[in-house]
Amino acid sequence: MTRLVRGAWSRRGALTTLVLMTAVVVGGAVGVLGFAAAAGTSRLLAAPLLLLGAVAVPSIGAELAAARREEIGLARLRGIHGARLWRFLLLEPLGAIVVGTALGVALGAGVTIASTSLWLGEAADPLDRTALLTALGTALGGLAIVVVSSVAALREPLAVQVATRARPRRATTVAVFLSVLVIVGAGVAAYRSRAGTTDDPDALVLLGPALVGLALGQVAIWLLRLGARIATGTTGGRGIAPFLATRRLARADDLVTPLRLVVAAAVVATLAATGAAAVDDWTDTESRISAAGPTVVPVEGGARGALALTRELDPEGDHLMATAVVPNLDRLAERRAYVDADRFESVVGDFYDGTPVADAAGAVPDLAADLPDLALQGDTLTVDARVLEKGEGSTVGMGLEVVYVGNDDSRQSASLGLTLRSEGARASRTVRLRGCADGCQLVGMSVRRIYGAGTNVFNLDPEPFVVLLERVVVGERDLTDLAWRPDEGSISANQNNRFFDDLVDPLRRITANRRDGLEVAPLPEGPTALVLAASGLPVRLLSADLEDPVPLDLGSSERPADPLGSYAALPLVGSVGVLTDLTASSVASGPTVPSADSGIVAAADTPDELLDRLVATTGTEPRSLEDLRDEIGTAAGADQARAYVLMAGACVLVALLALAAGVARHLRSYRHDVAALRVLGIGVATARRAGRAELASLAVLVLLTVTVGGWLAVELLLGGLPLVTPPPAAQPLDTSARTLALVVPAVLAAAAVLVVGGRARVVRDSTTRPSLLRDEERR
Repeated sequence: MTRLVRGAWSRRGALTTLVLMTAVVVGGAVGVLGFAAAAGTSRLLAAPLLLLGAVAVPSIGAELAAARREEIGLARLRGIHGARLWRFLLLEPLGAIVVGTALGVALGAGVTIASTSLWLGEAADPLDRTALLTALGTALGGLAIVVVSSVAALREPLAVQVATRARPRRATTVAVFLSVLVIVGAGVAAYRSRAGTTDDPDALVLLGPALVGLALGQVAIWLLRLGARIATGTTGGRGIAPFLATRRLARADDLVTPLRLVVAAAVVATLAATGAAAVDDWTDTESRISAAGPTVVPVEGGARGALALTRELDPEGDHLMATAVVPNLDRLAERRAYVDADRFESVVGDFYDGTPVADAAGAVPDLAADLPDLALQGDTLTVDARVLEKGEGSTVGMGLEVVYVGNDDSRQSASLGLTLRSEGARASRTVRLRGCADGCQLVGMSVRRIYGAGTNVFNLDPEPFVVLLERVVVGERDLTDLAWRPDEGSISANQNNRFFDDLVDPLRRITANRRDGLEVAPLPEGPTALVLAASGLPVRLLSADLEDPVPLDLGSSERPADPLGSYAALPLVGSVGVLTDLTASSVASGPTVPSADSGIVAAADTPDELLDRLVATTGTEPRSLEDLRDEIGTAAGADQARAYVLMAGACVLVALLALAAGVARHLRSYRHDVAALRVLGIGVATARRAGRAELASLAVLVLLTVTVGGWLAVELLLGGLPLVTPPPAAQPLDTSARTLALVVPAVLAAAAVLVVGGRARVVRDSTTRPSLLRDEERR
C-alpha cells in the first residue's frame, strides 16, 4: 500500500488531470441531461462533450503509461505478465476515474439545480436514472480508453520502455485512420444537416460541430507541421531563434496536439453563442410582433368589450388600444388580427422599429375608415309603423326583431309584434332591450308577417303587404336613419319554395330607405332579414403571404376587400395572415369568434393609475414583454439553445484541461532542451525569442482556424440543430454568422494558447542550468 501511495503521489499531476477531466465530462453530461429532461429538450445535445472527452482522455492514459515505463519494464523483467500486469497498471487510473465520477455526479447535480432554477424558474430533480447511467457509462468508457491507450505502452519494445528519454515518433496507422475518419465524419454531418430536417436530427448531426472543429484542428496541425518542416531549412540563415521555433513546431507533440481540442471546443462555443444569439433575437422579435406594446392586458369579454373599455378609460386615445387575434394555425388563410387603427400610432409609437414588421406598422393607421357608427345605448326599443299597402289575405300584423351584440360580446335580440290588419293602420309598441344600457353594437334586423288563425305552410298568402317603419328607436338613436337592404338568402328561400309557384314577385321592392322612415315588404314565408348597407362596404386590409386575401369580420363572415398592401410580416399576425381595423370589422358583425384572443395594449408611458384601473376592471393579470418572451420561447423549445450553451461550457473546460496537461508534459522536455542549448553556447535570450515566436505562430493558427471553423459550422450545421421549432406563421430563425460570436471565441482561444502555453516557454536561469543534464544522467 505504501508503494502504491508513493507511486501515485509521484504521478499526481497526470492523475489529477484524469480526475478533473472525468469530473468535467461526467458533470457536464449529467448537468446537460438534467436540464434537458426538465426543459423537455433533446438529451443528445450532450454528444459533442462526450466526443471531446473521448479524444482528450487517451493522451492522459498514454501519459500515465509513459510515466510508468520503467516500472512496467522492470515488472516484465521480474516475470510479471497477464492479469497481474494489468492490475498493476490500471489500479491508479481506476481510482482516479472513480473519484472523478463521484465529483462529476455532484457537480452535474449542482449544475442541474442552478440552471433549472435560473432559466426554468424551478429547481428540477438533479439526478434521474438516465443521468446516473450516463455517468456510469462515461466512467466505463473513460477506463476503456485508458486501457486502450495503455496497450501501446505494454507493447513497446523493452529497450524503449526502460529508456530515460522519449523521442518523437511517427503517428501510427490507427491514429492516421482515426484522424481521416473524423474529417469524413465532419463532411457527412454537414451534408446530413443541410439535407435533413430540423425536427429530429440524428446523433451524427448533433456531433457535427465537434467533428468540424476536430477535423479543422487536425488539418491545421498537419499544415503547420508541413510548413514548419519546409521552413526549417530556410530559417537557418535568419538566425538561431527562427530555426529553433520552426523545428520545434515540426516536432513538438505535447503542445501542438491539444490544439485540435482547443479548436473544436471554440467551434462548439461559436456555434452555441451564435445559436443563443439567434434564438434570443427570434424570441424578441416574435414577442414584439405578438405584443404590439410593452404591456398587454387580456380581456375575457371579447373584442367589443376591449374596444368599449378603451373608450371608457382612455377617451383621448393616448395610452390604451384594443386588439384581437384569431391564430388559426391550422388554416393560415383565415389567420387574422384586428387593431384599433385610430389609436395605433399614439399607443404603439416606435415599438416596432428595427423589426421585420416596421414597414407594415407604418401603414396600420391607414386601415381606419369612415364607416357609420353602429353603437347603441338604451334599455328600450320603440317602434312606430304604418301600413302603406295590404291585400285581402290572411296577414294580420308584422313582427320585428333587432339583433345586437352587447359589450360582453354576447349575441342578443329584442322582438315585438304589431297588429296591422288593414291598409293605413298604425301601431306603436315599446319593449325592454336587455344588455344594452351600457352600450351595444347593432348587427341587423328582421321582419316577418303575422298570419291569422288557421294559416299554415300550405295556404300562405302572397298578397301585397308594405309597411313604413316610421321609427325604430333605441335610446336616442333611430335605426331608420341607417341604410338597409334585404338579405339575399331570405329572398332565395322564398323564390325556391317548391310547394308554391310565384310566391314572390322577383320585381317586388322589399325595402326602401325613405326620408320619413324605412319601407319594408315582409316576404310571405319566414323572416325577412334586413342587412345594414354598411356591411357591404369594402374593408381595408394589410396582408402577408396571401395571394387573394379576404377580410373576415369579428364573427368570421366574409367582407369585401380593399387591400392596401402586402408585406413580409404584419404586427400581431406574423408572416401569414390579414390585419384589419377592429372598428371597421365590428360593423354589423356577430359576436367575436371564441378562438379570438382579445386584449388591450398599454403604451410605455401609461400612468400607473390608469393601468391599475384597467387591471381592476378586467380582472386579469397584465403580461409584460418579458412574459411573452418566456412563453414563446418555451412553446418553441428555445431552452435547447441554453442546454447547448451548458454543453459548450463543459467542452471549453475539457479543452483547457487537455491544453494544461499538454503543457505540463512538455515543460520538462523543453527545459531539458534549453539546458542543452546553453551547453552549446546558445543564450537564454535566444531561447526566449524562439519560444515567443512559436507561441505566436500557434496563437495565429488557432485564431484563423477557429474563425474559419466557426463560420463553416454556423453555415453548414446551425440550421440543422433543433434550437427552436417555430410555429407556421412565425419568422424563420436567422442562423447566419454573427461577427461578435465568431471573433470572441477565436480571440479567447488564441489567448488561452498564449497564457497556458506560455507556461511551457518560461525560461529561467535556475530551471535551465546545464547541470540539469548531469543530474538527469545520475538519476
